[in-house]
Amino acid sequence: RHSGWFFAVALYVFGTQDAEDAPGPKERSMLLDHAKLLGSFLVIYGHFMYYNLTGEFSEMKTWLNGAQDIMWPAVHARGMVMMPLICFVSGVCSQGSVSATRLRRFLMNLVFPTMLWVFVAKPVIYDSMMTMSTDTLYQRVNALWTLKAFHEEWYLQALVLWRGSTFILWSNFHPAVAFILMLATSCLGGYHHFDQSQLAWLKLDEALGFLPYFAVGYVTPFKKIEQLLPKPSFFPAVLILAWTIFAAPALFPTALPDGHGWYGCCGAEKSFPLVTGAEYSLFWTRRLAKVSCDVMPMLALVFLVLPRSATSVSWIGSETLHPYLFHILVLTWVNRGLELLPIPKVTSELGHVMVLLLHIPLVLLIQYTLASKIFRWVWKWCFEPAWLLDLVLAPEEKTTRLPAALPPLAAPLPVQSGLSGVPVLNLEGISAGAYESEALASGKRTPETVASNASDSRLVFAHRKQASESSSYASTMRMSSVRSRGSCRWTPSQSVVGMKEARVYYPLLLPLFLVTTTMPLLTLAWMGPATIVDILATIPPYLVFIPMGIAVLLTPGLLAYHAYRLGGTVEAPPAEHREGEPLTHVVVVVEYKEPVDVLERTMESIAAQSDIDSRPIVVVATEARDPERHASAAAMQTVAGDRIERFIMTEHKLSEGETVGKHSNENAAMRQIYHQLVEEEGMDPFEILITIVDADSILSQTYLSWAEASYKRQQDGRRLIYSGPINTYRNFSDGNILVQMMEIMRNNADIFYDPRQAYHPQSNYTLSLGLCAELGFWSVDSIPEDIHTAAKAMLNNYGSLTTMPIPPLISNDLVAGFSDRYVQAKRHQWAITEIAWYVALAEHQPLTFPGWAAVAGAEMSRAGSFFNASKVLSGYIATGWMSWYIVSNWATLPANAQMYFIAGLVAWLCSWGMFWICEAWVWRNLMPQFPIKKPSVLNWIILVGLSPIWQLLATLVFFVLPTLHVLVHAAFWGELSYVCAPKGDQQAEEVKKQRAQQ
Repeated sequence: RHSGWFFAVALYVFGTQDAEDAPGPKERSMLLDHAKLLGSFLVIYGHFMYYNLTGEFSEMKTWLNGAQDIMWPAVHARGMVMMPLICFVSGVCSQGSVSATRLRRFLMNLVFPTMLWVFVAKPVIYDSMMTMSTDTLYQRVNALWTLKAFHEEWYLQALVLWRGSTFILWSNFHPAVAFILMLATSCLGGYHHFDQSQLAWLKLDEALGFLPYFAVGYVTPFKKIEQLLPKPSFFPAVLILAWTIFAAPALFPTALPDGHGWYGCCGAEKSFPLVTGAEYSLFWTRRLAKVSCDVMPMLALVFLVLPRSATSVSWIGSETLHPYLFHILVLTWVNRGLELLPIPKVTSELGHVMVLLLHIPLVLLIQYTLASKIFRWVWKWCFEPAWLLDLVLAPEEKTTRLPAALPPLAAPLPVQSGLSGVPVLNLEGISAGAYESEALASGKRTPETVASNASDSRLVFAHRKQASESSSYASTMRMSSVRSRGSCRWTPSQSVVGMKEARVYYPLLLPLFLVTTTMPLLTLAWMGPATIVDILATIPPYLVFIPMGIAVLLTPGLLAYHAYRLGGTVEAPPAEHREGEPLTHVVVVVEYKEPVDVLERTMESIAAQSDIDSRPIVVVATEARDPERHASAAAMQTVAGDRIERFIMTEHKLSEGETVGKHSNENAAMRQIYHQLVEEEGMDPFEILITIVDADSILSQTYLSWAEASYKRQQDGRRLIYSGPINTYRNFSDGNILVQMMEIMRNNADIFYDPRQAYHPQSNYTLSLGLCAELGFWSVDSIPEDIHTAAKAMLNNYGSLTTMPIPPLISNDLVAGFSDRYVQAKRHQWAITEIAWYVALAEHQPLTFPGWAAVAGAEMSRAGSFFNASKVLSGYIATGWMSWYIVSNWATLPANAQMYFIAGLVAWLCSWGMFWICEAWVWRNLMPQFPIKKPSVLNWIILVGLSPIWQLLATLVFFVLPTLHVLVHAAFWGELSYVCAPKGDQQAEEVKKQRAQQ
């Protein structure tokens, strides 16, 4: 009975909280966020178990049948920590001195949102969503109209009373005195049943019942304890679990009054009416005993178990209000969805444990979804009522953010010695796009901007550090409004938003993907396969067979079109297509620690280009952290000899705001090349074609010739991207059967693309240097640089079809190792995060809707995109489900349904045959120009004969699983780390060694 006094005195002696201890705007406490996260989790998981135990949910009839003996102890144990933890955190957050700013936040962030919630949002919107009934909506809207709408939310109302009392009353006392007074108020208030009075709507019983836990948080020196105690560990959690399940019930066999009401309910409803005399007068000691019993494990959990540094889910802890308020609605919807599914009946304890564990990620997903930015945005009007500010309070002063100043264009530093005696020009501090000199803009050269030996044909550039805007790490740098010679185009004055702005939407991608994937499946489950079959049987045959026949006949036509388009690319394009002034070709080889033999092979294919009027300039874009870069460049330069116009090596050092990868490397390289060729040498950037190739690329001998011809054949080809079909067959025989199947599917889809849809470049592509500058060069924080650059080009051209497919191939290596190929698949599928960038564009970029919609629509239809991946996954599941049903019930199916199923199977066999006919044509007509490592006859027999199985497995392993992997990674860990895929024949030897070790 003296535990409350003892605790108050101990806090007083130890050193109670003051304004400096209060976690506030000065810094955010990760420990406090994790405590909020845990409290929210316990609330949601506890309600899932409680409503199943009381029969309001139906899972006790299926896979939790007979699980009461496991669930009731868990519910009671969680109750000893859950609400004490939440109220304790509320007390900690209420510490600090009273100020006008805190009062303003109290009104705008708590009082007004609570009023909007209990008088408008919850009774009208929330309750209508719970019942999904129009009658409920009508009744609640009518109640709102007559000012009778109300639905209590005891915790928010109690929090208003608690925090308001600290401002009015408790802040005027020493914390220890305030603690004692709050305990006394709670203990005395427990004798009165306020919920049966006219004040029932205030929820005073709950407010007084949990006030002691709030008081503990209010006087606890949170930061001091956090700093003094040792690092958290898992062992105290075992002791806490033992205390809540075994020790506490043994110490207090008689039920103690719970904080959810007065002494006559919530655990003490049987004992309190029977007590009299002194026992009645001292019944308040039972509340103190209950508080002491709950506080000890709760404090141990907070300070000895929970992590104190940021984790991937820490952000949820700062947004726990929405999960707390809306989780019952989501649980209700989930329960209704489960009732539609054929869930098995489980009676074993092990099965019950597995089902309960299965609900843990479900609860985390609910927290994640309800705390997400998009969900909070939907309810922003209620919980962030800034629109009330002008009505209630004086508007705050608003400041405008001025644009960051542009750094000046730096002059080249003195020439230094470099590789093999070749001069190295160090361009430190150049801010690409800050083109302030009219002389440079018009193409004139001045002595101050040209180094003494800048005209050397073997010039090697060293790295120059990228300058970035202080306001944003956007993918493009701000450029002044000047005209480059021959462009007749002003350069953009506003940067295109980068992935920094898009990353705030990453946490939304996983729940959105799950929704878009499961909605068709839930619709199928709701309707049932039998209903789908019955609907299909009512469709007239001509409405099925005519479209199916057209689709089957169009496939050979598509093959004929692409055979005509690609068939003559081994030869040079017609001379009339290349008439006019010759273009300057710059081939950029992006490399990092690549095998020298691979780089030499790539350089040989570049140097051997034919039917172009000028020799290409070769740029080797290296990373400064690569110790072998100079040796690799020297080997490439030796192979090239005098067959190229110029050899340039650039070095890239990672700058603030950049992410590691090909994108940031080529961005740095192209800014340097622009500075040299355009600003210093006065060349027209739209007469320079930049071809980006990977380090393992073998260019068709006529690639540059076809790129130039395609450029000149256009009415205006300056702002287009030219991309040949992807091909990864160079070392085809080194890959395992699944890797081979995946690469065949990728290459076949790109070679025989659908000409009705927007085409997208992959890895290797060509564009003018002028277009590069207009786009702000490459995004320094976007891993899928090819897809991202194409999207920026479409934005630049008002959503037009900017990427033009050209016929010549560039052959690359496939990644032979299984694990390495999976890592590469994750990098490929990281492009699904582009959908977040489109949302950021809509929010931050001043675009017209038609232009934005055209670009976003192209992304949605792109193979491998966010919505395409969702469609593929749901399509596979739905197709398997329907196929299983049809085969299982074949005898009872309507005749029309059987006929349509057989017709669909025949159409699939035709498409399967055409797929391999197309592939055979590629190997016979296009592959002989490359040094391909061909597979054996037996390899082909196994690959083709069992291709339906390999296709399914390859899609699952290298498409579906990486997609889910990157979604989880984006949600909880943020940006993906770029990992270079192994290249060359050495990887085949490594794979053989790994297989031998296994």
